[in-house]
Amino acid sequence: MKTPDTIHCVCNIDDAYLRHCIVTLTSLFENNPGEPIHVHIIAASLSEAAQESIADTARRYGQECSFHIVGDRFDGLCPVAADGYISAATYFRCFLPSILPETVDKAIYIDCDLLVVGNIRPFWNIDIKGYAVGAVEDMWSGKPEHYQRLQYPESDAYFNAGVLLLNLGYWRENDIEEEIKAYIKEHPDRLLYNDQDALNGVLHSRRKLIPFRWNMQDGFFRRKRKIRPSTIEEVDREMPHTAIIHFTGSKKPWHDNCLHPCRKLYFKYLDMTPMAGWRPKINYFQRINRLFLAIQGALHLKNTYRRPPFKM
Repeated sequence: MKTPDTIHCVCNIDDAYLRHCIVTLTSLFENNPGEPIHVHIIAASLSEAAQESIADTARRYGQECSFHIVGDRFDGLCPVAADGYISAATYFRCFLPSILPETVDKAIYIDCDLLVVGNIRPFWNIDIKGYAVGAVEDMWSGKPEHYQRLQYPESDAYFNAGVLLLNLGYWRENDIEEEIKAYIKEHPDRLLYNDQDALNGVLHSRRKLIPFRWNMQDGFFRRKRKIRPSTIEEVDREMPHTAIIHFTGSKKPWHDNCLHPCRKLYFKYLDMTPMAGWRPKINYFQRINRLFLAIQGALHLKNTYRRPPFKM
């Protein structure tokens, strides 16, 4: 029997996201037994203790792990809001062709605020020959502002950059990395959503939209969707087959104000790690606020969540 080719997965993190990275990788390994996976961790800096924790997670599942510490190599190329929750490390996915070894000509990029709850081999096997990237349409793709700001047609759609199937061979052949660097430098005023805007601005006509199951974002679980109306039926068809749950937005499962219906899954996988039992500290006032938010949701006073059509 032919040995399956190794699936290369990439995460870019900093020390603040160590716990969440380990939870994401645990979900990936738990739901892909027998699949050879090589995880590449990209960071500006990462403590030895953090590297050992991640490497130990991979070892426990018999998987490979490599670290690529880039230091200040991309300083000045990564504009982010000073008061935002997103760090400059988010841009590193734009520079993967020069960070990863040239022997890696294809990779799955995953954010560390998601859970892999299905087999990713079918994702890896999606044919993206002739495309720079395979990606899922963003939950806010129905906003005309994206296309006005980035100056390309709405028919090209707007994709989410939290899960990407990257054709790195295509990137290297077509010098995509330098093209993105030039775009960031020339159009900083367009980058409201950081590297996601840069990637869409450069690759909107060179991307392949892939099924929603590979990046089921927060907004798809809500009653009112902000995606382009023409895609809503497809989202509903795909949701029972969800393979990646992506906790997009600022309210993550580890925050007291998160009401996402899959929140408990995060702690299910966390409890499979050496951090088992950890929970965020919630004081009395936070508990009251959480109850208030839940009541608002039950009364449909806000854009509440639907019950997921799959087993958790």
